[in-house]
This record gives sequence, C-alpha cells and structure tokens, in this order.
Amino acid sequence: MAEPPAPALPVDPHRLPPRGEWFAPDAERHLLDRPRFCPMCGESLEHGLTSESWSADERVFLTWCAHCLWMGHVVRFDHVAIYEPEH
Repeated sequence: MAEPPAPALPVDPHRLPPRGEWFAPDAERHLLDRPRFCPMCGESLEHGLTSESWSADERVFLTWCAHCLWMGHVVRFDHVAIYEPEH
C-alpha cells in the first residue's frame, strides 16, 4: 500500500541565496540546524533571535527567547563524551 503524498510545505519566509553563491550552503544549513525551541522554557523561537557564529569547528547559535527572555548559546555537535560522577 502506497503512502499518501506529503502535504505541501508552506512558503519559506527566509530567502536563500541562489545555489551558486558562495554562502548558499551555509545559509541553508543555518535554516535547517538553528534551534527551534527555547532550551529554558520550551516555547517556539519563531519570535526570538537566533544568530550563528563559529568558534574553531563549533557552530554556536546565540539564542534569545521572546517568551521567557532567556539568552544564551546553543552549540551543535556530532559526538560528546560526558563524565558523570558516582552518586
């Protein structure tokens, strides 16, 4: 049995640069990878602020939530090793 077709996506309000431009891949990754919800309160960041910068090989998203007014960095990573002390 075939799956029903996916619903049409809404028009993206963010204009991406043309694919041939030097920044196009980075702009696309930013839109796909940016935080969508506040890490403090869980509300949507749609009306907040998300600005990306780089520190060495880390992508750092300066994030501000319009709902709870939290501001901080969200860092994306591929692998993490965390030490947890014994209780």
